[in-house]
Amino acid sequence: MDDKIFNLDEKKRISIINSAMEEFSKNTYEQASTNRIVKGAGISKGSLFNYFKSKKALYDYLKVFSVEEIANTIVEKVNWEEPDLLNRVSEITMIKMDILRKYPHLLGFTKRINSYSSIEDLKMIYGAYVPNLYEKVYSENIDFSLFREDIDIKAAMNILIWTFEKLGENYFNRIRVGEKIDVDEMAH
Repeated sequence: MDDKIFNLDEKKRISIINSAMEEFSKNTYEQASTNRIVKGAGISKGSLFNYFKSKKALYDYLKVFSVEEIANTIVEKVNWEEPDLLNRVSEITMIKMDILRKYPHLLGFTKRINSYSSIEDLKMIYGAYVPNLYEKVYSENIDFSLFREDIDIKAAMNILIWTFEKLGENYFNRIRVGEKIDVDEMAH
């Protein structure tokens, strides 16, 4: 794919991405229809293939985009000077919710393409785009003196990380493939 998609105004680019993610999240790659994608995006089929050489190129773009969008947005928007781990995790949660408001089918698409991936697999995938992001979230500029003195920091961090991962995994597992996420409902 060339950079033609990036030359579009943001609203049109988001519309194309959302329409394609919706189609690929609701249908297998083979069953996904470029006709439905262009209809949902409000563009012609010729325009779609002007931006992407093929359905496969679009699908491959979305696979990378879905990871990069989350990882890069976290890196760009998180206050890395925040010393409190719980505040940082809360901030990252809010950033992810903003991403899902912008791309409501991103989670359903991600679920479809990663349905057989473990948490460890997903960490490796994200790590390929933003090296050490996982470690950075849980350690960069975190003030461990905020923990009580009698707490084993390593054990406490393991418990917190396992808890955060399990909560995320449980939520991810409850989502049905192709489901559109209502972020405001999820926030309550």
